Amino acid sequence: MSKKEQMFALVEQWRESGLTRKSFANQHGFESESFNYWCKKQYNEIVKADPPIKVSPKPRAALPDFVELASDLDMNTQNQPLRMELDLPGGIRIKIY
Repeated sequence: MSKKEQMFALVEQWRESGLTRKSFANQHGFESESFNYWCKKQYNEIVKADPPIKVSPKPRAALPDFVELASDLDMNTQNQPLRMELDLPGGIRIKIY
């Protein structure tokens, strides 16, 4: 295993450890500046190198503004207890009886 592969493996260990870079470097016996270098190198080569996923959104006209859900149950909500109410951004309120 090359030094680069070893250091990249240590960087991955650090990311999963929850420790600060400095603490992790001290525990493994190397200078924090050196470890910072390897973290940055790993980020630039692996994380930044992956091209972002491009998602083509559906055109707004293809999405319905309102979807009515139907049920065989009695839809007279006055006689049924409210089981759940969701308040969404934009003033949207969903009531489930």
